[in-house]
Amino acid sequence: MGGAAAQAEELAAQLRRAECDAGAHEADMAVFERDHADIDTRVERLEAELSALRQRRIEAYARWWNAREDRDRSLHIARRLRRRLERTRRRLRYLEGYAGG
Repeated sequence: MGGAAAQAEELAAQLRRAECDAGAHEADMAVFERDHADIDTRVERLEAELSALRQRRIEAYARWWNAREDRDRSLHIARRLRRRLERTRRRLRYLEGYAGG
């Protein structure tokens, strides 16, 4: 019976070590779970920030595009007015020359 008692004692020691190891792993898991939760929260915050920045980028480009179109429209109007002014001045010079001649 001495051999069986020694074997039982050895098994009990192995069980204690295994339970101790399991407890250590459980503690590690708790740390890793907290780390994961912190990182997950941070990722969600950064993703929300990224989404907001992407929206701002789209809006900034839209404002740039609208300003570009407004500029082009203003340049087009200025060209038309310049041509009209030049025609009017030519007519005026022609009429002044005709009246003076």
